[in-house]
Amino acid sequence: MKYSLSTLLKRKGYVRVPLKKAASGHYICKAVLNGVSGDFIVDTGASHTCVAWDKEAHFKLNANKAEQQAASASSTEMETRHSEDNVLEVGAWEGRDLEIILFDMTSVNSALEQLGVKAVDGILGADILKATKAVLDYNRNGLYLKIKR
Repeated sequence: MKYSLSTLLKRKGYVRVPLKKAASGHYICKAVLNGVSGDFIVDTGASHTCVAWDKEAHFKLNANKAEQQAASASSTEMETRHSEDNVLEVGAWEGRDLEIILFDMTSVNSALEQLGVKAVDGILGADILKATKAVLDYNRNGLYLKIKR
């Protein structure tokens, strides 16, 4: 008996989160951080879930200066802040006591806006993707996250 990817993953305890493919080629999902909705790029190459540091109050984050700096493909050193004990909801999946990294996303959003893409609030990183055994369905623009039982 043949099953679709969606049927198979749902039987295994996954939930589907719709993704929007932006003109830039990025995949963007809606997420709720500390009760506030936002747009997040799904980035398998980002080690941590991040938020633009000008969104600290918006997402009710209580951030402290991080001792370590971050690096990206476009920059070698960036100052960061971190916030602990956060609640993140992505579709029907919910994570508690999460650490969120804050950094200056001005250059990211400027590049997106030049391509006609609305600015994003943050990045859904590999910390969440790995913890949820995420599966990306590029063909149907979906992200599947495994819910703990």
